[in-house]
Amino acid sequence: MNTLVTTQKLAKAANGNIEAFQSLADTILNATERLMALNIDAARNACACVSAGAAPLVEGDMREQFASRLAVQNQSLEQAADYFRNINALFIETQGEIAAFGTRQFDEAARGLGEFVEQFAHSAPAGTNEFVNAMKTAMSNASAAYESFVKTSRDVAETNLAAASNALQPILTAQASNTRGRKAA
Repeated sequence: MNTLVTTQKLAKAANGNIEAFQSLADTILNATERLMALNIDAARNACACVSAGAAPLVEGDMREQFASRLAVQNQSLEQAADYFRNINALFIETQGEIAAFGTRQFDEAARGLGEFVEQFAHSAPAGTNEFVNAMKTAMSNASAAYESFVKTSRDVAETNLAAASNALQPILTAQASNTRGRKAA
């Protein structure tokens, strides 16, 4: 009977690992698919901007032609900024999903180890209480450290996204003010 229980536990663990791998693979494939769509859209936008700005200069109002080209450049910069914001958002979202997956796996492993320690404590010889308490403390500390790591990683990713957005903002503002200044002249 004991062998049957062990075999059932192994089969359950194997099925759980297969489901976990499939879940992680789905997350990564979905993120890859979204990244490819963003890249294709960015390539289309770049081609459209290049062809819109590649018209030869003709006789006539040069200011108007330069203003038109500057508007195309501004649009291109705005699209690039939007692209990078979307990429960063995708990375942060995917990182969050993978972190949640890792947290679930870690919690499940900690629960299994906790059950093992409890079973060990009930069947262990006298005097092993200190060992059991040390194991429980170590598991608690490892869980707290993992949660802190995940939170710090998320905070760093969000800080980097904000920094990237803030770095692009002066460029976009300068381009917009140049366009308004030229149109007013």
